[in-house]
Amino acid sequence: MRGSFRARTRLVREGRTVPFSALAGPGEGSESAVDLDRFDDSGAWREPPSPWTTEDPERLAQGAETRSAIEAAIEALPEAQRTVMTLRDIEGLGTDEICNLLGITVTNQRVLLHRARAKVRQALEDRLGGMK
Repeated sequence: MRGSFRARTRLVREGRTVPFSALAGPGEGSESAVDLDRFDDSGAWREPPSPWTTEDPERLAQGAETRSAIEAAIEALPEAQRTVMTLRDIEGLGTDEICNLLGITVTNQRVLLHRARAKVRQALEDRLGGMK
């Protein structure tokens, strides 16, 4: 990232520009890289391009890292906690359904779910705490 900033600063300072026509490779015709009909006679957009998404690469990378950390934290849970958390928070099953499937009490299901969520939360804080 830092090298990119230096290069951009140097480019601005030295005032160098390269026209699009210079980017054509050997043997390529004089075909324009952009459709010239998109611009009016003054060079302005006839219809401006649609805006970029608000998701920048850094935010996308953080999202992927967060998902990876959550998956790893869930995998590290004891089996009973992992099963209850998966059924409840990922599969969306209700308390009664989970209790019937696993043959556990409502209280036990709540304790397992609470402990699982607390461990996953702590693992995320430990792994991603410095990320803002």
